[in-house]
Amino acid sequence: MALGLIDKLANFLIPIEEETAPPEKAEASAAKETNQKEMMIQEQERRPKLKVHTQQPGNLKLYVDLPTSFDDVQMYADYLKSNIAVVINYQQVDAATQQRMSDFLNGVCYVLGGCVQRVSDRVILYAYANIEVDKKIFAYSVPTYVRV
Repeated sequence: MALGLIDKLANFLIPIEEETAPPEKAEASAAKETNQKEMMIQEQERRPKLKVHTQQPGNLKLYVDLPTSFDDVQMYADYLKSNIAVVINYQQVDAATQQRMSDFLNGVCYVLGGCVQRVSDRVILYAYANIEVDKKIFAYSVPTYVRV
């Protein structure tokens, strides 16, 4: 009871201020708060995702092959579907077969969201999604001049 008396005296001497805002202002402030929350969510979605570097080795798998016929292209597509990059050396096939194979594998890479990079005239790298290929390799593989 003594605590109740002290609370009553404190409230009498120092009244508690209640927020009595008009209904329009209360609704406007609530709408403003929800709008700010939506803007914060949109800003977070727009920000680039940060990648954390780890000390664990990556699990990049790479398959290198020298095809002899068009029948091998199905196997390469299966490798790409199972997240294994493929490097193909087209030296054993003629130009028409190379064109058919590369058209097929270009379509597979397009559907999977991957990329295709030419390493040399007859060697092509097919990579699945989330693989970045640096083009510095071309500076070393293609000579700028040939001595005679």
